[in-house]
Amino acid sequence: MDHQANQHGASENEGSPNVNCLEGKRCPKCGSYGPFEVVVSMRVLLCDNGTDDAKDGSVEYDDDSLAMCYACRHEGKFGEFNVR
Repeated sequence: MDHQANQHGASENEGSPNVNCLEGKRCPKCGSYGPFEVVVSMRVLLCDNGTDDAKDGSVEYDDDSLAMCYACRHEGKFGEFNVR
């Protein structure tokens, strides 16, 4: 297991450490509380020589976004990572 994932994960006997973007999320396979890789939609300023963040810097994702657990590499829809 990667140090970053180990640092952010929690055992099954502990409460969730997440109180922000990942609140209520947990890997359905290994029980990790994250981090998770999530496919997002982001608004950027596209120029001929590349991209810059748009002024609003919006990043969008929802429960239908594809996600992967950083600890065990389990993949699924982000909604499948909801704590039950």
